[in-house]
Amino acid sequence: MTWLESRPPERIAGDGVVLQRAHADHIDGLVEAVQESLPELQRWMPWAIDDYGPAEAREWQQGCDDQWPAGGGFAYVILEDDRIVGTVGLINRLEPGWLEIGYWVRTPSTGKRLARRATAALIEATRTHLPEVEGVAIHHAVGNDASRSVPIGLDFVYVGESEPTPDRPFQQVTEAVWRLPLL
Repeated sequence: MTWLESRPPERIAGDGVVLQRAHADHIDGLVEAVQESLPELQRWMPWAIDDYGPAEAREWQQGCDDQWPAGGGFAYVILEDDRIVGTVGLINRLEPGWLEIGYWVRTPSTGKRLARRATAALIEATRTHLPEVEGVAIHHAVGNDASRSVPIGLDFVYVGESEPTPDRPFQQVTEAVWRLPLL
């Protein structure tokens, strides 16, 4: 059981972006987006392997389906003109009251502030639909300036760096940690 009782909407629209809960119909579009972005994603995302394909996308999507009802996470594809241009999500892996936000954007779609706009829309939905959430955090690899621009642009507070530890097996590099209180 999780401390998080509320759930966000499955579709969020704001500031020119549409976020849609990730589902099986998105598999092909996800594979295409990841494959098109591999050189950039591989610098920062350990899951972005050379032969990323439908099996990997299905595994990710199944994990998303499992996490949603349990309150473990809420993953969305970012849509622009009905085309998948990335993902964004809330992850319940911090202390109670706080959710982590993760995101990535398809390489040809960078430079449009899509990650920032998608994150802003997700934060607004969190404020509206998840009243028990006290705040959100962004962890990104130190040196990833594109990811760094998102919390800066949304007035997050930089709280320091986090080294990989056994309780965060998904973290493989030193991360910059940013927080935004919502209450």
